[in-house]
Amino acid sequence: MHRLQSNHHLFIVRLALSLLGIVIARAYRDASHDYWLLMTVLFGALAILPGYYRARHNGEDPAGLVRQALHWSGGLFAALVVYAYHRTGRIFHEEAGLIVLLILALTIYLDGLHTGWRNCFMGVFLCLTAISIGYFDDYFWPLFILASGAMLASRISDTMTPLSKKSEVTANEGEKAGFFGEDAG
Repeated sequence: MHRLQSNHHLFIVRLALSLLGIVIARAYRDASHDYWLLMTVLFGALAILPGYYRARHNGEDPAGLVRQALHWSGGLFAALVVYAYHRTGRIFHEEAGLIVLLILALTIYLDGLHTGWRNCFMGVFLCLTAISIGYFDDYFWPLFILASGAMLASRISDTMTPLSKKSEVTANEGEKAGFFGEDAG
């Protein structure tokens, strides 16, 4: 279960699903809105479930979980409104797909402001995907290269321990050994 909670592994899953969405948007333009709506639900679940698991098993405060659930519910509601517009013929297939994709991009980007750089990157990546789908013909390989670089950066970030955390560990070990807070004498 630890691997499923890893920020790096969740990031890889989101990037892989986004790359699949790029392929679907290119090959099946009329169905891309269905895919991006499904990804809104799935990305929301991927954002909320690890926090739920931690709150349930580690006793963490569920207040952040409620905020996150409300955030993703708002993004899903906006995507469903676009989907309803599409179903009633107010907007066309391609436009519906791009709008739902932009809603997903904004939702995950704003979630990233609270949860970390990986979700912020996902939001920017999905926005670039929407722009690329709307304006360019050949966009898969540049986005694939960008995603590959982000995967590498995520892996490096996941394996490195920040200097501030090393300092905290050293200070905590020092306190336990009696080096800090004791009077000399």
